Amino acid sequence: MLNRRNFLKKTMVAYVAAKTVTTPNVFAENRKSNVAISQSSNHRATVRSAVAMLGGMENFISKGDVVAVKPNMAWAREPKYAANTNPEVVAEVVKLCFEAGAKKVYVTDNPCNNARSVYAISRIPEYVQKEGAEVFIPQNRHYKEMNLRGTFIDDWPVLELFKTADKVINVPVAKHHGSTQLTASIKNWLGAVGGFRGSLHQNLHQAIVDLAAFFKPTLNIVDCTRILMANGPTGGSLDDVKISNKIIASTDQVATDFLAAKELGFEPTTIKFLQIAEKQGLGTSDKNEMNIVYEKV
Repeated sequence: MLNRRNFLKKTMVAYVAAKTVTTPNVFAENRKSNVAISQSSNHRATVRSAVAMLGGMENFISKGDVVAVKPNMAWAREPKYAANTNPEVVAEVVKLCFEAGAKKVYVTDNPCNNARSVYAISRIPEYVQKEGAEVFIPQNRHYKEMNLRGTFIDDWPVLELFKTADKVINVPVAKHHGSTQLTASIKNWLGAVGGFRGSLHQNLHQAIVDLAAFFKPTLNIVDCTRILMANGPTGGSLDDVKISNKIIASTDQVATDFLAAKELGFEPTTIKFLQIAEKQGLGTSDKNEMNIVYEKV
């Protein structure tokens, strides 16, 4: 594991090199996945620290960009129950995007519970609107049928914003899930599609990977500030919530989910979608192939 000073030096070299290519998540110095883990009871500071260790949000967002932010905003639960992404975390991501020069930042999700209830009780819209983000509850006009060219999913209605935006920031919460054991970066994309999502459960793990491969987020910022350790994805008891005060950030969805699984005490090799995602080249679960840096703020 690198110390912070050496990591930042390496990252800044890579940042300069990355400006010459079209994708901000390619580090010319090496092909390892850069992962930042930050910890603090000040959750906004934790987000800011993790992103800074990856070179800053300006390494991912350019002046004039339209940015789509995808939190987990699925359940009519208060933030303390850790069923949705911490609203402070999402708000700080929005703030960082604007500081990096974003023209517009949109925040949306296709919830499982009643949308108006979810949007109100999760408090995510309340927090992000204060930072200037535009929030909307998905309507039929926001979806477009697209060919995902997946192993399991072909044509499917997706939230068009997540394909038309200049940059996409994935901001999931790490938590237990009854069907897949874990939900974090890769599984968060189920909230970016419409249609009858229940039918995706016929081959759920492959469907999850198909979606993650299709949306290709610019950056993943995983909320591990409060972790729902059991009875996910909805939760409802504070007895199931662990306060970890951490953020895991990386361009690598597999690496973030590997480390998130460890935070929940899961053995990543038992999580089927994680293994499929790695085999399909979405990232690595090999810690030898990760540059990991940690900072306690």
